[in-house]
Amino acid sequence: MPVPADVKGDLTRNWGTTPEDLKPLLLTIEEVTGIVGAARILAIVGFQESGFNPTAQNTDETERNASWRGYYNNKDRNPPLIFGEAAANWGSGGLFGGLAPYALWSAVQEMKDQAPLLGSDPRILFLPRVAAFAAAIYLYRLLKHYEIKDHADIKVGWGSISLLSENGRKDSDYARIRQKFLEDAKKLGIDLADTQTIPTKLSASDWPGAKAVFDKLVITLPTPKKVVVT
Repeated sequence: MPVPADVKGDLTRNWGTTPEDLKPLLLTIEEVTGIVGAARILAIVGFQESGFNPTAQNTDETERNASWRGYYNNKDRNPPLIFGEAAANWGSGGLFGGLAPYALWSAVQEMKDQAPLLGSDPRILFLPRVAAFAAAIYLYRLLKHYEIKDHADIKVGWGSISLLSENGRKDSDYARIRQKFLEDAKKLGIDLADTQTIPTKLSASDWPGAKAVFDKLVITLPTPKKVVVT
């Protein structure tokens, strides 16, 4: 995990009750991606998705159906996942509630078959740096490719891209997710109006590229242990 000496940003202002050991990780995401304000926004996302538990996992029927559809609807257009079947049945998990197939396909748009998580078991999302990488990629894609009107729209897109469409914004789920995000920001104690820490609108214009983000955020993946049969 990153420590305070690894980051340049403010670790005291507008964090609410975000755990101290997670603040440097969240600021690392912001500083590596160039997305100013990402640290506090992702703190709220982490609070909502996992309660700041790195090994949180949602395996209820709805989430597993979503991961199953995510895998089988996209496997023919994306590079293969070594643990594709496991990802399809895994649901979501990690600090930011990554849906397993999409998280393991992180960065395929830029790196194609060199995307770093293609050979990983979905349990790798329990590693905070890996979960942070998947979250960074997803946040970038939301800001780059979708109409994000305000901070609450980020959380809407986190769960369902379709709700960011013209028709989707008329759905009751759109208003519900937005309201819950705003309520949970207050519970956590993060002021979304504090422009010193969170710009009015987040921008991905300084994105350095997925590989650079991985190299600075994750650095390297753990090497699987070899099993010796005797």
